[in-house]
Amino acid sequence: MGFNIDELYKNEVEAEEKIISFFNQGKIVSLKNACGVLWAKNEVFGIYFLSIKNLDKSKGYLSICGLLDVYQINNFNSRLLDYGLNHITYALLSENEELIQEYGKLRYQRGENAELSMDEMVAEGEMPIWCNTVQYFMVNDIAGVERNLNIIENKTLKNLPKKEEGLKDDYEFYKALHYKNKPKLEEILEKLVSPKVHKKRNTNPVLSQYISHPALGYAKLAWRHGIEVEVDSPLIPKEILPIRPLNKYEVPYDFLKQ
Repeated sequence: MGFNIDELYKNEVEAEEKIISFFNQGKIVSLKNACGVLWAKNEVFGIYFLSIKNLDKSKGYLSICGLLDVYQINNFNSRLLDYGLNHITYALLSENEELIQEYGKLRYQRGENAELSMDEMVAEGEMPIWCNTVQYFMVNDIAGVERNLNIIENKTLKNLPKKEEGLKDDYEFYKALHYKNKPKLEEILEKLVSPKVHKKRNTNPVLSQYISHPALGYAKLAWRHGIEVEVDSPLIPKEILPIRPLNKYEVPYDFLKQ
């Protein structure tokens, strides 16, 4: 039998306490692995507090997710931006503007785990173009958005594998956001939270009961651009959409403060 959100939250709090204890005892062997584990726990914390309408705590924990992403990309050349639309969602929902501006400029580079840099992959129309386009919207880089829309149309869509054809909706969303077409944005968001699409794109059996990726992140992105989209779905909680950043964002892990 699976956990509900309360049980999952309790278990993850206990697990995080153990990890912090290991840090304090010098028992963490791989900081890279620890980052991934801590990210998953802060994701649960953020969604838990969103589910009980404690937006301040939710934004605080989701900011930590974003900080962990920044650390992993800058220190381990993580390629999470090949697939991480949910990661970007949490950075956006945190409303930590300093984090958002830094996040929008994140790129992995050529290295042992990457034959091409992220920018080179984007130019070829490969998978990181989706996250990269959101990054350009995050920092209001209109030229970057327009360039990526052209690449998606002329390269990416033509080579999409059948299992990824749903990303055509993402392309339509980006176009509608670029042209500030509110009815079209809401139409696409409604489709993204429809049962069939939501189930395909949200596989966590607990968290998928409360939010929908990438719909929630896209709705927040629209609000950041002054387009107050409305979607009648509990999977896009209305209370998290208005722009109300925290006065202060905590950094709980020492390695993130360095």
